[in-house]
Amino acid sequence: MSLRQFQVQQQSSGAVFEHPDENYPLASHFGSPEKEYQAARESAAVFDVSNRDQIEISGADRLKFLHNFCTNDIKGLQPDQGCEAFVTNVQSRILGQINVFSHEEAIWIDTAPGQSENITQHLDRYIILEDVRLLVRTQEFGSLYLSGPRATDILKQLDIEVDSLEVFQQLRVPNSDANLTVRRVDWFGQPGYLCCLQYVKIADFWNKLLEAGVVPAGRETFDALRIESLYPIYGVDLTDANLAQEASRTTQSISFKKGCYLGQEPIARIDALGHVNKEIRSIGLEGSWVPPAGTKVMVAGEAGTEEAGTITSSARSFGKYPIVAMAVLRKNAYAPGTSVDVIADDQQATGTVFTELD
Repeated sequence: MSLRQFQVQQQSSGAVFEHPDENYPLASHFGSPEKEYQAARESAAVFDVSNRDQIEISGADRLKFLHNFCTNDIKGLQPDQGCEAFVTNVQSRILGQINVFSHEEAIWIDTAPGQSENITQHLDRYIILEDVRLLVRTQEFGSLYLSGPRATDILKQLDIEVDSLEVFQQLRVPNSDANLTVRRVDWFGQPGYLCCLQYVKIADFWNKLLEAGVVPAGRETFDALRIESLYPIYGVDLTDANLAQEASRTTQSISFKKGCYLGQEPIARIDALGHVNKEIRSIGLEGSWVPPAGTKVMVAGEAGTEEAGTITSSARSFGKYPIVAMAVLRKNAYAPGTSVDVIADDQQATGTVFTELD
């Protein structure tokens, strides 16, 4: 199965590709973003996320090695357990946002699109005598993300027994000719399963999900849902200019008990201080304008209106707010409930800061 063949397969389900020149084009929608959004909130929707990168780390020292270069506890992972973490530099600035899963003989990393080269180059610098091997598996393995209240039941219909999986546990499906691994990651605050499998078999699994009643959904809905759930994406909302605690993923991604690792000291100092000066937040906007990345966010204060941050991503939604956006906001504006103005040269919208929707 080639990328083009899978695109044709998705087009038969109504996929519209608005950015076909990307390295791995994602469908923007499947004809009705509203239907896709409602399916994801009320039943189940599936997203092609095969643009995400996959890295395999093998060797006897793999757990200890990765433990020394990211923010969460890797050495404590048992086979089929995982965690979310940041790869950081010595200043605790984010070099990568990763989901880590342990196998008996390897660690698998799921990360944001286009980030595998930077992460592997960074880690490779520190391999001296350690028994560690890094291998990018993105070209071989694709991923589908199944999310919604019925996601668990849908997989059980396909004889994939995931009902006992807790968040950040995985099931390597027995006798799968596609090497299918199903990973529980609730990115949208509801049951979510990242299904990683050999790309040559991805269309077959896609069709099985659709036949089971899952609604195919595109990038527009994915972005709306992740913004509403305050799930930033590295390379879009986060860069190496951000400190780890600015990502608003501290509870999920940072262990304060694991001991020394690269970037640990600044992270510990920030924790002792109690806050950072800016953080990722979501904003619910009124109106129909979808502000582009880089748009200014302003807030009224005692000294008048002052700039509070910038939009990093945005999307049309069909939930509580018609438009949602993510932004890096300064401390004067990042408290939930703060009223802000989003302003461009010829457009303006009023919004409310939130960390999760009611």
